[in-house]
Amino acid sequence: MKKKRSFPLWLAAASLLLLCGGCGTNKNLSPESDLKLHGADPPSENIQVDPPLTHLVYFVFTVNLSDSNLSMVPADAWTIDSYDISYSILSDPGQHLLAPPDPISKNIHVAVKPYNVSRLPVTLITDTYLKTNAAGLVGTSDTATIKANAVFRVHRNKDGYPKTLSARYLMTLGNF
Repeated sequence: MKKKRSFPLWLAAASLLLLCGGCGTNKNLSPESDLKLHGADPPSENIQVDPPLTHLVYFVFTVNLSDSNLSMVPADAWTIDSYDISYSILSDPGQHLLAPPDPISKNIHVAVKPYNVSRLPVTLITDTYLKTNAAGLVGTSDTATIKANAVFRVHRNKDGYPKTLSARYLMTLGNF
């Protein structure tokens, strides 16, 4: 009788030990995701001041996964929360520009999902700016170069991990 009773106790103890200790890891079942900013498309642009037109630029984002075969869940996506753009005049030999464009700060909530290339449209130069501040370039062969510094604040949906990404964009204003 003693042997029959000790076997179930031994089996229960072994099961409890395996349950608590486990038989390996699940690190490959939860891949890490990272958001990558590829920059603007195109990386620079010649902007004609006559006629003054608003110019839209697309910033390209992708999500990189540590193991691309395991995940398509929404938790591996990222969200772009906001962006700030500041401007500086790099060159204006003829002193035609009155001022750089005003800084832009926008709160947006755009999701970037794995396996998709996301293109975020951003207005960098408005027609109003070109009319009021760059009208001195009309009728001349002079050019002016403006640099836009874009800072994007993002977070990973899975755990809320924040990240800041930055890019620059060069614009040459002139009567092209």
